[in-house]
Amino acid sequence: MKWMRRGVLVLLALLVFAALAYAFMPKAVRVETARVARGSLRVTIDAQGRTRVRDRFTVAAPVACFVQRMALRAGDSVTAGDVLAEVRAQDAPMLDTRARAQLQAAQGAAEAGQRQAQARVTAAQAALAFAQWKVEQDRGLRKSGDISEEVLRASELRLTSAQEDLKSAQFGLQGADFNVQQARVALLRVAEASGGERLIIRSPVTGRVLRLWQESEGAVMAGTPLLELGDPERLEVVVDMLSTDAVRIGPLSPVEIVHWGGEGMLSGKVRVVEPSGFTKISALGVEEQRVNVIVDFNEPRARFAALGDGYRVETRTQVWRRDNVLKVPGSALFRSGDGFALFVVEQSRAVRREVVVGRRNGLEAEIVEGAAEGQNVIVHPGDAVTDGVAISTP
Repeated sequence: MKWMRRGVLVLLALLVFAALAYAFMPKAVRVETARVARGSLRVTIDAQGRTRVRDRFTVAAPVACFVQRMALRAGDSVTAGDVLAEVRAQDAPMLDTRARAQLQAAQGAAEAGQRQAQARVTAAQAALAFAQWKVEQDRGLRKSGDISEEVLRASELRLTSAQEDLKSAQFGLQGADFNVQQARVALLRVAEASGGERLIIRSPVTGRVLRLWQESEGAVMAGTPLLELGDPERLEVVVDMLSTDAVRIGPLSPVEIVHWGGEGMLSGKVRVVEPSGFTKISALGVEEQRVNVIVDFNEPRARFAALGDGYRVETRTQVWRRDNVLKVPGSALFRSGDGFALFVVEQSRAVRREVVVGRRNGLEAEIVEGAAEGQNVIVHPGDAVTDGVAISTP
């Protein structure tokens, strides 16, 4: 009986010791893991932009005059030669030698601009003819296998660009012709106009009214903007980027246009990175050097018919892409001195590994050295995760 009582006491003591040992035993840290895998990785620059009509024209009062109330409204369609506004010329002032010389100089400048615009049209026509010839040549070479599909695609893209450049040059010539007409009318009206004589202002191009600057009738000075014209079917996107990001982008870089208000995503390509930057004050009051990047749509106009001039969009411009890259989630990496490290799962324990990281985007990173395909790594490692600590997964 005495030995039985001692045995029970010893057993109870052992149970209490085991319970205390279990209570103070380090518990495994619960973590989330991801697998090191191969796949495609791309790096993009995300930025905000706005749509813009590619060619726009501001129609201004040719002389100091009294403008009649306009019947046009924003969005109305016009064709070249349509009546835009009717103005009543004021009494002509006495012309001195200086005023006449100034008007004649303005007419000469307008005529020089007209000749320059004509030269641009001629150059654009020559470039288009060469691009058409080049595409025909490359198509024949492609059939015989002498060139790659990529070279043919580049030639076809240059043909499309040459066609657009010709349209732009023709628009510019129409505007230059209108400027010459304005300069001649200004010289004529100042010299000969009598009080109350009416002048008709006609549309220089075919398009739509983008903005009405002078809706109500009233007296205006020479050069006062009356309305703005353009073709909303020819839209482009102007992306305002940091200059340090813009230097990583080249012409024809693919662009995704997201959060534009419609269904899905729109595709585009960079046409040009403007060579001149500008200084802009950020919301935090920091001076930033910015650059405009011009993007063309790759989609048919019907796909984004709801977009107009000056609409806000968000863009993702691709600067790098590669397939079959060894990658991990970016949340698995943490700083280690001048480099990076991560935790690899081995036998239910966290093992710290120094890794060499290549390209990164906001979600994933390329692993150049330090981890192998198929290994599990810990994502979002907290302070409780240390080298060698026991871990458990959900």
